[in-house]
Amino acid sequence: MVRVILAGLVVVTALVTYVIVLPVPDEVGDSPWMVKTAALKWRLQYVLKLVTPIGINEWFDERAREDSRAAGPNVPYTDAVFDRVPVRIFTDEPVGGMTAKRPAIVYFHGGGWIRGSVDGYHPVTALLARKLNLILVSVEYRLAPKYVFPTAIDDCTAATVWFLEHLNEYNVDPARVALMGDSAGGNLAAATAQRLTFDKKYRDLPKVKLQVLIYPALQAFDFKTPSYQQYGDYSTLILDTEIATWMWSLYGHGRKDLGSLVKAKMTNNHTSAAAKRSPLVQECLSHGLIPDEFKQSGYESTSHDFGDEGIFEKIKGVLLDPDYAPLMRKDLRGLPEAYILTAEYDVLRDDGIMYAKRLEKGGVPVTWKHYMKGYHGMFSLENRPLLSTTVGDKSVSDFIQFARQNLHEK
Repeated sequence: MVRVILAGLVVVTALVTYVIVLPVPDEVGDSPWMVKTAALKWRLQYVLKLVTPIGINEWFDERAREDSRAAGPNVPYTDAVFDRVPVRIFTDEPVGGMTAKRPAIVYFHGGGWIRGSVDGYHPVTALLARKLNLILVSVEYRLAPKYVFPTAIDDCTAATVWFLEHLNEYNVDPARVALMGDSAGGNLAAATAQRLTFDKKYRDLPKVKLQVLIYPALQAFDFKTPSYQQYGDYSTLILDTEIATWMWSLYGHGRKDLGSLVKAKMTNNHTSAAAKRSPLVQECLSHGLIPDEFKQSGYESTSHDFGDEGIFEKIKGVLLDPDYAPLMRKDLRGLPEAYILTAEYDVLRDDGIMYAKRLEKGGVPVTWKHYMKGYHGMFSLENRPLLSTTVGDKSVSDFIQFARQNLHEK
């Protein structure tokens, strides 16, 4: 036990020093140190789990869950199961009485498909339910690497479909339902919206009105977009290229060949030269979709003349699947109206931009909100002491204003 504690102290000390010494962009957030603090907290959670006995880990996890449930506004909620999937339903008393039909949001939390929970996201989901005076369903989908793709998207789809089939039980207006998620949750919201739109077996369900994608992760084919090139080496920005490729790999393939797969993805060697030049990739992931002002520093046009055909053959079935990577769907016509948030200091910035531009080309109404001082994770840090920032709070208030106009107005 003493050795474990000492080892943990050594690792924690090294990690703290590492984060303090490493640079962070001067303009990020309102304070670079605030962002460093969030990044440090995020990484410490993983390190402590590796060096702490299971029983103590479980105790810390439960304390963290209790703290999260206590944060944010005190909104009534119930935990339930929608078609085998655990959910949390926030049901604040509506303005105008209990008989008024209300809008609803189905929320998918972030965490890179490997962490996160309805408890961890309780502060922000309770806040949205209170500020927007609506029903909010927060989905507890199963996590990788124990449950790999397509488990998470299957869980999200199942819970959403059940809810859409039972809207009357919650007094929800079927014309005012939104799907929403941040980061990995944004991926799941986009993929669920695509399934409900294009899979014929869902054609008789109420149509989703809005998809809300908060700095979404939408493709794992190209890790050399301008934003990955510009910010992928900043481990003080919570999400860097190494962590992104690691999470995508765990979600898509579990622990199998994890090290070699991450290494290949970091250099775009996980795809073949032929695949890079294919019409599908050239159309869906063209850097030409990204405005020139986002390519002013640190960006170089990448070669398409390399890749590992063997790796690509093993993973292409997942890599090109729109359920895994919604940007890989060629035809986006007919999808619900979109609200897409991107942050400047975020490797996922260009995923959101490319999707916004392609949705617009497909005739889908899009509201694209970009935050020049924004960073990955800022939206879900609302109501988190010592971690929230002005730009993060503004991103939440801007969405609330938009949703009031677009979900409450029929």
